[in-house]
Parts: sequence; C-alpha cells; structure tokens
Amino acid sequence: MWTIPRGISKMKALRVLRRVTLGNDNSDAAQEVGELEQLQVFVVSLDDRKAIVDEDVLRNLALSLSKMCSLRWLWIGHRRSDDNNSKQKQVLNFLHHLPAPPRLLQTLWITGDVDGLPGWIGSLTHLVTFTILDTTLAGDQLLGVVCKLPNLKSLYVTWTRYGDGELVARSSHRFPVVRGVILGGCLPKPIRFEGGSMSTLENLELRFDCRSTHVTERSIVGIEKLTNFKKVTLDGNKDNPALIHAVELLKADGSAGRLSARSKNELQVEVKRR
Repeated sequence: MWTIPRGISKMKALRVLRRVTLGNDNSDAAQEVGELEQLQVFVVSLDDRKAIVDEDVLRNLALSLSKMCSLRWLWIGHRRSDDNNSKQKQVLNFLHHLPAPPRLLQTLWITGDVDGLPGWIGSLTHLVTFTILDTTLAGDQLLGVVCKLPNLKSLYVTWTRYGDGELVARSSHRFPVVRGVILGGCLPKPIRFEGGSMSTLENLELRFDCRSTHVTERSIVGIEKLTNFKKVTLDGNKDNPALIHAVELLKADGSAGRLSARSKNELQVEVKRR
C-alpha cells in the first residue's frame, strides 16, 4: 500500500485508485480525492497503527466520498493498532456523517467495526454486493438496513463477536433479489429464517473460523421456509465442534423429513473441512 500524496486532484482522468492509505498527515489528500470526478474504484485503508486517525482526515474523507458521483466500487478499511483505545475502535463511525452517499455504488466493502450501520446504505439502489468484515453488529442493526436494498444479490458478513443470541431474518426483511449469503467468524447461535424472508435466496455458506474452542453449538433454523433455496455450505476446520454440531443437525433434519417439503429444489449440503 502507498499513502495518497498531495496533488492527487491533478489526475483528473483517474478512474481506479487501489491499495492506498490515509493517516494523520493526509488531511489535504483526503480532501483532494473528492475532486476526482471520474473515479470509479476506490480502495482505501485508514491506518492508525502509530496514532489515532485525525478528525480532519475523517471529516475531509466524508466530504470527498459524498462528491464521488461516478464511484461504483468502494472498499474502506481500518487497520487498527493492537491497544484497546476506545477512540481507535470508533474510527469508521465517520461513515455516519457523509453529507450524501455515492449514489451509483454497486459494490461496497467495509472492513472494521462501526457503531450501527449507516442509514444511507439502505438508499443505495444500485448496490449489488455488500460486504462487512470484522464487525460486531447484531440482528436488526445489520439486516434491518440491508434488507431495503432493491438490487442486492450478495451479502458477506464476518463477526469478531456476536452480541445477540441469534440472528433472525424476519418476515419484514424481504431482500427482494438476494441470491447468496456468506456468514463467518463468530457466528450467531442460531441463524433463523422466518417465513417470507429471503424468498429468493439460493445459496448459504457458513464459515466456522471463530478461534473460540468452547463454542460447540451452531444451528440453522427455518431452512424449510426458504422456497428457492438450493445449497448450504459449511466450511471450517475438521475438528471444529460447532461445525460438527451443525452437520449433525442438518443430517437429523433430513432424516426426519423436515426439509423434504421445503421447496421444489432438492437441498444440496456441502461440507468443506480444512
């Protein structure tokens, strides 16, 4: 990665800006990047391994993002230092303060924690793929926002921890065109689908990559209510007790016939053991 230099605004025809960082001395660059009117791809990391990211940098970046009228692909991450400073953990909260979102976004990645999902994400009518990694958002904090996206087809979430006991895709969470969902990290217990939610969902992948060894129970409830569902993939270490438990539950549901009437599609179950 390289630090965005001053004078970046002179590159008026720039369409792709990848693997760049912004730190404490980059307030001017954070402001200038908003002048790149043709920018379509922006991959930026906020780096505070040496100090807390300056408020001026975050304020200017928020203003710049709101001006990116051509942006289609945004990846924004926070490379946090190892100490537990609470201000460092809240760096991505600046996303709540965008004057306006980049309206034409089709792909959005957020890597790092944020206090609640910014409400403007629910207004991105062109968004097809949404990814949020290393988050602690629970329940409706996440699904209650992204379920509003009319063109969302792919959702990918990993948790560093999960506060609620279960993740519920409620009947009010319509997700009109979503096809694939990937959930990983410290998975909720259980993951439950209510009737009418995610009716277009075809593929669900659970990645059991939480390092906690005392977590032994993870389950999927309500698969039979997903009328277009085709495949569930369970991915994790072969000795992971939560993975083993989830496989056993799926086998038991199949043997008891609870999945046989779920839809016209025959459910495929794939287990990837590392």
